[in-house]
Amino acid sequence: MSEVERPTIERVLFVQKSGVLEQQREQVKAAMATYLPQAALGFASCTEDLMACASFDVVIAPTLPELPDILARVSGVKWIHFLSAGVEKIWDMPFDKEGVLLTKSSGVHGAPMSEFAIGAMLFFAKQFNRFVAQSREHRWERTWLQELTGQRLVVLGLGHIGQALAQRARAFGMTVTGTLRHPRPMEGVVDVRPQSQAGELLAEADYVAVCLPLTDETRGFVNQGLLAQLKPGAVLVDISRGGVVRGDAVLNALDSGQLRGAALDVFEQQPLPAHSPLWNRQDLLLTPHVSGTTPYYLERALDIFARNAEAYQAGESLVTPVDVSAGY
Repeated sequence: MSEVERPTIERVLFVQKSGVLEQQREQVKAAMATYLPQAALGFASCTEDLMACASFDVVIAPTLPELPDILARVSGVKWIHFLSAGVEKIWDMPFDKEGVLLTKSSGVHGAPMSEFAIGAMLFFAKQFNRFVAQSREHRWERTWLQELTGQRLVVLGLGHIGQALAQRARAFGMTVTGTLRHPRPMEGVVDVRPQSQAGELLAEADYVAVCLPLTDETRGFVNQGLLAQLKPGAVLVDISRGGVVRGDAVLNALDSGQLRGAALDVFEQQPLPAHSPLWNRQDLLLTPHVSGTTPYYLERALDIFARNAEAYQAGESLVTPVDVSAGY
């Protein structure tokens, strides 16, 4: 593509919740001044923030419920960049997903979520829950603890997060295997299989980390049948999206001894209902969907946008495209 034909970005709209928008405004301005100094920048949290017939080339936004109304209010949009890595919410939103370019912030969660998974595995290996309970009761009871060294970790979903986890797990001396939609050799992973062969890997797993996106194919994927293939006494860490792992299947696996523990950060229904049987179990670590939180989130998401913008203006393939046919 010649220089004349290369697309340009002249107007960018940044969309965010009203309270969060004011917190992020100056950071976004500074980033755009570096990445796209030629572009005019607008901000909106609702349609009232936009002038009639407003025109923007690019929209940067979370997957907010207000997004379709905002998109209907503006014209000229050629590209939407989502601030999240998961985009399952957009499929039920009434806006055109075929006539515009769509990108996501894949990779933004790699560091915090892989650290979270390592912490969750250490939580069970070192029995931190036991010692927290003992300290509250002023009890001094020593016991022998396990190591992560030499343990086998199966990563279901070797995308950006899964690969980051594999790298950190290898630093702990773990053996890592896992699944990928289109298997390929991967540094630090001794065996990469298609999703359909996940059960064969679980038969030798000491720890299982679920890092899958939520799609029609993955909804309910980690169910009773799959967990029944686990080596007894394994630990499950779910940092995927709510709906990939069946909560009832986890409970059954814990009760049967197939699992000795599980760390769950996402759930089929969020917030987790007060009556859920998942509460108040010593073999469960429950967290309120926080594994991806980090003070560096926006900085990293905007950096991913900038890499896509560079490719876009060079007429090259986008770096983190949304696969409309695959649903993520």
